[in-house]
Amino acid sequence: MVIKKENIQNNILIASLFSAVILLIGVGLGFSYSINKVTETSIIDNNYAYIMKQMFHLFIALTVMIAAIFIDVELYKKFMKLITIATIILLIMTLIPSIGKIVGGARRWINLGFIQFQPSELAKISILIYTSAMLSKKEDTIKDFYKGILPPLIVVTFISALILVENDFSTPFLILLVVFFMLFLSGAEFLSLLILIFVGILASIMGIFFEQYRMKRLLGFFDPWGDPLKGGWQYIQSMKCFALGGFWGKGFGNSTQKYLTLPEARNDYVFAIIAEEGGAIFSLVIVLLFVAFAISGLMIARNCKEDRYKFLLAAGITIFIFFQAMTNIGVSVGLLPSTGIQLPFVSSGGTSLVVFSFCIGMLISIAKTNNV
Repeated sequence: MVIKKENIQNNILIASLFSAVILLIGVGLGFSYSINKVTETSIIDNNYAYIMKQMFHLFIALTVMIAAIFIDVELYKKFMKLITIATIILLIMTLIPSIGKIVGGARRWINLGFIQFQPSELAKISILIYTSAMLSKKEDTIKDFYKGILPPLIVVTFISALILVENDFSTPFLILLVVFFMLFLSGAEFLSLLILIFVGILASIMGIFFEQYRMKRLLGFFDPWGDPLKGGWQYIQSMKCFALGGFWGKGFGNSTQKYLTLPEARNDYVFAIIAEEGGAIFSLVIVLLFVAFAISGLMIARNCKEDRYKFLLAAGITIFIFFQAMTNIGVSVGLLPSTGIQLPFVSSGGTSLVVFSFCIGMLISIAKTNNV
């Protein structure tokens, strides 16, 4: 039996992709335990209750990842419309007071009693599938703005608007940014992309100025010491984590900032706690793991470039996860204003972990089809 060189290279890509993700999940579990050992002790007596909850989420995540590996991604394309409609219905349900749950001032959760989840996270998969499928069908009309770009863009914008109504600005921004890059990869006209950039910037500015809390976040980013107890608090406390951690860190479990000083330490600012306990050296390892993931994912996409749908889907998944990771890290290190975006595979949260694990399964499924 002769094993082709391309198959060996593809299996290496799958192994490197999977290894990077598993290591990131392991890091997330470890630091979630370190953080919640402090924040949850005053609420519940069992210090291991939260980590057990995360292990349960991990079990579900790995289950859906394995299932996705053995599902042909062409199936999603076939049921694209049904998936998109279901996503829209779930997002609308989130806005219903008796169903939607408000957390931190945002109505992003559906609470069914026995389970609660964020439809906006599921929307990420839906939009990636929808955009990839639609653009793959419009290869001949992609240069035409009205026939090639506008139809899928209307649906994506509508879904993004529903998420925006939930008081979530960052997710729609990230979704539209990734869709923009998918349009670029599909061969859209430069002028059309330029117009979209202009409209996107204008809409972002309006979105920031029309909400007071977003303005406070932006002002806190530019001048944290102007309002150190409110708008600039998160930025200052995050920077303090890096200062305290130094190069080698204070050691696992030795963070002082996690003692309810840094808001959202286990979610939005988990990278700052990693920097405090693991230092700059461990923070760099996290960044390199995401870079390794991105390289592997994009190479998988390149290897199936002949199949336009699989190419766009693989590239879209990779870009989405990498952009979200870099956005979260950028906020933690003070390069971007606070966004509320989680660090994929590392931050606490069951829906996000399950959704991104499913995406990894899809990537591996695509990679498997490259083996002939």
